[in-house]
Amino acid sequence: MYPSLVEPTIKYILQSELKTSNELKFHKNSLIYNIVCFVGLFSTIGFVLWLQYKDKQDIYQVITRENKKRDYILSKIQLYQKIKTREYTNIPM
Repeated sequence: MYPSLVEPTIKYILQSELKTSNELKFHKNSLIYNIVCFVGLFSTIGFVLWLQYKDKQDIYQVITRENKKRDYILSKIQLYQKIKTREYTNIPM
């Protein structure tokens, strides 16, 4: 029989403690990994949706922008017509 430096009960206790420690470490790392994946997934989805809808305007903004364009064009047409009908000199005829 070979000499044993450590009793079998101590070996068993150390193995069970190491096994428990390994399981706790695995659960902690799994939890951290799942949280990181969850945050990464939802931030990616949120970023894609934000990029997709950031330039879309509501109906009221579209209507006001179109009205401003129409008013600008009409004012330029009216100004051109005034210039066209105005006399060029002040000499009476």
